[in-house]
Amino acid sequence: MKKQIERVEIDLKKIFLTPPNTNRERITLLVMMVVLFVMFFGPICFTDIPPVKAIALASLPTLSISWGWIVLLRSLFRKSDFCR
Repeated sequence: MKKQIERVEIDLKKIFLTPPNTNRERITLLVMMVVLFVMFFGPICFTDIPPVKAIALASLPTLSISWGWIVLLRSLFRKSDFCR
């Protein structure tokens, strides 16, 4: 017998806008933010950019990439929690 392919709809609004609600998600988000901030801030700290501007320049890509990573992990491993 062939297996039936089951199609589900993922609630994109819920997967993108729900804050991290498990400890695993919180720890993953924090670790990713720290690693990415160090990666982006490292080259900037050797330039003549003021410190506040350097922190802002390093924070924006850090936040967007780490949140994108959480959304990707949610869509791969917690798909059943975000189905319609």
